[in-house]
Amino acid sequence: MNLLYNYTIKTKIIVFVLVILSNLCHSEEIQTKNSFLTANYIEHHNQISLISAIGDVEIINGTQVLRADKVTYDSINDLILAEGNVSLNDNKDNIFFAENMELTGDLKNGVIKNFNSLFSDGSSLSANIIIRNSIDGDKLEKITYTMCKPCEDDIKEAPLWQIRALKSKRNIEDGIIQYENVILDVYDIPIFYLPYISHADPSIKKTSGLLSPKFTNNTIFGFSYSQPYYFNLSKHRDLTITPTMTSNEGPIIETNYRSLRSKGSSNIKTSFTRGSHVNIDNKESNKFRGHIELKIAEKINKDWAIGLNAIRASDFSYLARYKIGNTSESKLTQRAYLAGNKKNFYVKIEAMYFQPLDAFKSNRNVPLVLPNIKMAWYKNHKNGVLRKITLDSNMLFKPDASNSQKLSLKSSWSKNNISESGHVFKSKILTRADVFRNKKTDNSRVIGKIGTYEKFRVIPKFETMWSFPIISYFQNKSILLEPIVQGVLAPKGGNPDTIHNLDSIDFELSDYNLFSSNKFVGTDRVEEGSKVNFGFKSTLQLNEYGELTSVLGRSWNLLKPQTEYISGTGLSERLSHIVGNIIYNTKNSISLGYHFRRDSLNFRSQRDTLTFAFYSNSIMANIDYTMVRDDPVLTESMLSEQASISLSWNVNDNWRANIRQNRDLRNSNWGNAINSYGYIEYKNECIIIRLQAERKHQNLIDVPDANEYSLNFNLVGF
Repeated sequence: MNLLYNYTIKTKIIVFVLVILSNLCHSEEIQTKNSFLTANYIEHHNQISLISAIGDVEIINGTQVLRADKVTYDSINDLILAEGNVSLNDNKDNIFFAENMELTGDLKNGVIKNFNSLFSDGSSLSANIIIRNSIDGDKLEKITYTMCKPCEDDIKEAPLWQIRALKSKRNIEDGIIQYENVILDVYDIPIFYLPYISHADPSIKKTSGLLSPKFTNNTIFGFSYSQPYYFNLSKHRDLTITPTMTSNEGPIIETNYRSLRSKGSSNIKTSFTRGSHVNIDNKESNKFRGHIELKIAEKINKDWAIGLNAIRASDFSYLARYKIGNTSESKLTQRAYLAGNKKNFYVKIEAMYFQPLDAFKSNRNVPLVLPNIKMAWYKNHKNGVLRKITLDSNMLFKPDASNSQKLSLKSSWSKNNISESGHVFKSKILTRADVFRNKKTDNSRVIGKIGTYEKFRVIPKFETMWSFPIISYFQNKSILLEPIVQGVLAPKGGNPDTIHNLDSIDFELSDYNLFSSNKFVGTDRVEEGSKVNFGFKSTLQLNEYGELTSVLGRSWNLLKPQTEYISGTGLSERLSHIVGNIIYNTKNSISLGYHFRRDSLNFRSQRDTLTFAFYSNSIMANIDYTMVRDDPVLTESMLSEQASISLSWNVNDNWRANIRQNRDLRNSNWGNAINSYGYIEYKNECIIIRLQAERKHQNLIDVPDANEYSLNFNLVGF
């Protein structure tokens, strides 16, 4: 007897599938207690164990949802036949579309013909048939897959790219979709054939497989092909191996291992090859070359951590020649450390060693620092007083038999105060005690006297700074004027030759550190004597026209100037050079900056830095110019006059381009190019293509001038 239940509105009937549709007395055989059925009409055929649901049918089984115009369920065989506008949303947020589907009662197994699917990552897949199997994986025939969205104007238009395959298997447990006999189409034109290819299932965040390749043409190595492969070792460990085949030299192998632990992390990079090498005598040889870089950190407890940051190369030119890592470094640093931090106390103990990347520098002048200790304790009081104690200690050894041991203890007390009339006062009392033991030989490249010396020095210092900000308003604009005067009282004679200068060679006088009481970096040298630093700051607020700021100031030695001669600063005279800046910023698009240092007598420029930046929704431009004359610290990498230009252009949502160049302006008005670089990139939801060109104009030992052109493309979804 047929029972017909006709509902004029949608009625939700809870169906414990395999309970109502099978013999009710066998409750122990229930498999899907969380299944729900909703439809406009439900017809139950008891005599033949069938149930029919018609109109806006929806079956919910756990996180899976089946929708159709009509559903028929066979309780004896546990089969569901869904017809008309069928969609199945599985437990991985993937959606399958078809005109009809044959599925098991739990929706996990079955056969779907002529279906389309939309994966959770936005990719789409269609096939003539799919045999769903939750255990062995889905099997498909005559498949089309793409990450490209259909054209809004014509959904039938061929996508930018798609792959077609005769057979495919989707293994959710392994997180892999595999294809056999594959053809890659670009705008519906077959490009090339592959017997096999695979990629990660969208439901899996990461899995092993090939990454995007890179094609390069270089005047040194010829044509190169790089093909990285990613190994998913575990949830928190992975390994990427990138072999690069070159036409002019042998293969280059790069590896990158990453590990994340509950209390630490590791990142290990290596590379190696057997390639040509040109020595300083211009003799060429073929030898094994490579590098290793370690970044390892481990937390001992909530307060202490231990780590290792180290990078070594087989020779001075390997990294620059093969363009690995930061090729602008002049040395490689190996550092092991132990660090702790608790409330107001901080400590770091480290050991350091260096590898010079200069063909003419010997390892005999490379120091070993063991150990280097830094400790700091500070206390903020409610009355605005800050107390701070720091300890710096290190032992330095060099193969040329020179060495240094030192201990520096600093104690400071500082307080800021603002009076009722708006005057700002900042006061600081600092006491510093240093103990040195230095040894210098004839071969040592160290500033100081030859011999072995022990030296103790105490440097008391008092600083006070006064400023008085004044603000005025006019025509809906404002101007802030702030005169600043800083007085420093300190003794002379703090830099004897018996204290060798190892860590205070770097020195600069600029608008950034004008009001710093010690402009030396490190502990070996101090800015000695009493002086007055004075200057003027101003800020002009122009509302919709932007903001204009400026700084101007200099330093005045009260008695005798700095004993140690420092060129290009004027600190060896009673009055230092004049330093300052002028900076203009609009609210949205333009930034102009001028930083300068000029001679106090003839206003001759000693250092000029000009910066210009323009930025909008589509264009970003930067110009930087630097001129240095009589620089305090001359380095081989420092150019006395140079400029860099960069232009980025976002043509539209898909296209963008960038060009930049660094120029050495010492020899002519326009100078010589140091490095030129540019790229054009196309990017959308399914593909990224970058065409890149670079030219290096510096001819170094084993790193000759080179032109390089590369093509890198990424089919999103692979």
